This record gives sequence, C-alpha cells and structure tokens, in this order.
Amino acid sequence: MYKIPRTETSMTLSVRGILHFFANVIIDEMRTDHGMEMDKLRIDIIGGGSLGLLYGGKLAFAGNKVRIWCRSTEQVLSLSTEGLHVTSKENSKTSEVSPSIIEADILDNFTKRWEYNPAEWIFLMTKQKDVAEIGSQLLAKMDDNVLKGTKGLVCFQNGTGHIQLLDSLLPKWHIYSAITTEGAKRLSYNEVFHAGRGVTTIGEITHRESQMGNNSRKSENCLVHEFEKAGFVSDLSNEIVNHIYRKLLINACINPLTALWRIPNGELMATQARVDMMRNLFLEGTKVYDACGIYWDHNLWDQIVSICLSTSANTSSMLKDVLEGIPTEVNWINGSIVTMAEEKGIVANYHKSMIELIKGISTKEE
Repeated sequence: MYKIPRTETSMTLSVRGILHFFANVIIDEMRTDHGMEMDKLRIDIIGGGSLGLLYGGKLAFAGNKVRIWCRSTEQVLSLSTEGLHVTSKENSKTSEVSPSIIEADILDNFTKRWEYNPAEWIFLMTKQKDVAEIGSQLLAKMDDNVLKGTKGLVCFQNGTGHIQLLDSLLPKWHIYSAITTEGAKRLSYNEVFHAGRGVTTIGEITHRESQMGNNSRKSENCLVHEFEKAGFVSDLSNEIVNHIYRKLLINACINPLTALWRIPNGELMATQARVDMMRNLFLEGTKVYDACGIYWDHNLWDQIVSICLSTSANTSSMLKDVLEGIPTEVNWINGSIVTMAEEKGIVANYHKSMIELIKGISTKEE
C-alpha cells in the first residue's frame, strides 16, 4: 500500500494535486491536438473501490484508455506512481498495469478535465449513498455540448432506486445498468484481488434520443467486446430490469448474513443452519416478487448457491462496510424488498430483521 511519508503535510498533498491536475490537462490537450490513441476506447471510472480497480485494471491492461476518479489524493498518488496490480485465485501471476497506461485523478477535477478530453463511457462504481451527490454536483453540471460524443453512463450499484434518481437528474443522458457477479477485494489503494469470476450484463434503461445522440447497437457491442477482451464474460440485454431484480435478491440473501456472521461468501454453505436462513430470505423474497409481478428464474436458488461457491473467498461489500465501520447498503438491498412488500400489503419479516440487525451493529446512524 502506498503511504505518505510522515514529513509530508496536507499542504504538500494539495500542491501535488494541483500540479497533477495541470499535467493531466496538458497531456489531454496534446493527445487531442495530435489525434493520438483515437482507436482506443476511452473509459472514465468514478470510484476507486474493489470493482473500480478490477474493471479499470483489466480494461487498461487490454489496451483501453482508462481514467480512475478517486476521492483521496493518496490513492491518486499511489496509482500515478506505482500503477495498478490485479491478482486472482486462478492465476498466481499479477497483472501489472503501469502508470503510463492508466490515469488517476481527484473526483473534484472531473468536470474540469471533461472540458479538455471527454470519455466515451462513464462507469459509476460508487456506493448507493454517493449516487445523489455525484449525480447532482458533478454529472448534472456538465456542458451538454461536451456530452455529444459520450455513449452513456453505466451504473454498477447494488439495490434499486439509483436509476430513477439519476434519470430525474440527467434527463438527456443514456443511462445503463450493469449487473455483475464478479467478485473483487481491494487490498490497498492500487491492489485488487479478483476473488471470483462471474457474468456482467449491460442494458440501457432510458432508451432515449437526446443531445448525447442515439446510441447504436454497434457502440454497445464495442463496449461488450472490450469487456470480453479484458476477460469479463459479458452480454447485452433488452430485459435489464429483470437482471436488476435478480441481482437484488441474490444480494439480499447473501450480503447481510455474511456481514452478521463475519464470514466470506463460501462459508454460508458450511452448515445447514446457515443455508436454511439464506433459504428463508430467498423464499420470502420470491413471495414479494410474485405479489409485485416481478419475474424470477425458476433456478434462482441454484444460482445463489453457485455464486456462494464461485466467490467463496470473497468478502461481500456489506461485510466490508461493517468491518470498516461505515454505513452499509442494507436500506437499498433488503430495504427495497421490504418497501415492495409494504406496497402490496404483505410482510417481509426476514428481510426487515436483516435491516434492524445490520443497523444494530454500527454505532453510527445510517
């Protein structure tokens, strides 16, 4: 992990951050003026967490131009000086992404940098709790003219509600949802462990013609092709809403139990008592889905078991939040199912208890 020397003050970090910003602006202008690297897909990743580093590192390693937007100057300096390192349980060899082929910058500089060099795609890979701030304070304030060459915003959040929020904030944008079962664990500012392979499904939610242009299937297929080149099994779906609710129930069954019992995903299968509790959450969730007319796969329970096994070493995002003492996404995951149940006049006591128990762990109000 990159560590700032003790003699380095916040003033030093601030000066470095300013110099880093202007250096990147000059590089962007040179690339634009000389038509450099126009054949490579330009992707901006907002969020330097586990998935942001995983997708950013592998996409950059596959030849795309990736920028990772971070909240901390420390992470920017680590990525900019040491590059990004991706390891996996299948391959002992580390994928080394040098600083020369991946960029990093402070999130506060996002809008300014776009004036010089916009990306073709934006991946929003933050927690649910950050979506409203980023949508209203950054994305909604971007110049419409700059957006014309942008294909869209791809959202990787767990739970529901964020797409509707972003759609209201960004009425001219193409908004996509990405549902993934890839497992990842961030080890440091610039190291990520690929804990389990999965599938990434992408689909547009908005289907609008706007000032951003009318997205062709060609541009979407190009994005999926780059995912495949980077090693991600990916596909496009016209039924992305079904995938959203599928992932919601998967997360609602796995994440809170791993957080409560402080165990990796695979340990949920270790005892019958754990499996039974996960099964109770599943059956109650499908009851709510049936009441709401939401489609679910007949083999969804088998899929949940398979995910626990394929990501057996993975620390769920909710467990990670609990261990770090930060607010979880339980309100957007299990809370979404409880809300749907209440709207139909039925109860979802297992999911409601998950919310109460997870919130009871933290001394901070969520």
